[in-house]
Amino acid sequence: MTESEAKVGKDIEEHGWHVIKVQSKDSKPSFAYSIGLFQSFGHPEILIVGLAPDTMHRMINNIGSDVTQGKAYHDGDVSGEILDGYECIFREVLSEHYRELFGWAIWHYKGTEFRTLQCIWPDRNHRFPWEIECESGIREYQQTFCRSV
Repeated sequence: MTESEAKVGKDIEEHGWHVIKVQSKDSKPSFAYSIGLFQSFGHPEILIVGLAPDTMHRMINNIGSDVTQGKAYHDGDVSGEILDGYECIFREVLSEHYRELFGWAIWHYKGTEFRTLQCIWPDRNHRFPWEIECESGIREYQQTFCRSV
């Protein structure tokens, strides 16, 4: 087992989850996701796309803390407690995107038998990527990997 693999297991054992941050490359946005929420709490793993990696890490940790205290997020849920001053929407990630997004989680779970939710954030005017008035940069930068809204 590599040091990185051991760290994933140790974090899940100690905290209930681990966060993977993937830096942007080839004009694709950065993203981050949890590993362990499904194993530890039966809660879908969380994916966030397009913000600064450390911001996404903090957001996932905040969601994980909520889950440890009994809160559960589901497809379609809206929360104003994730990103200061903004509501975020949770949407189920389509399984066809798992291989491109969740490599470490697929390794950990030994397959794709886990659920995931994307935490989608709005633009400065509180509009989501699928809304016509949403800033075009947000629409392009925050890819969504869930079914159409």
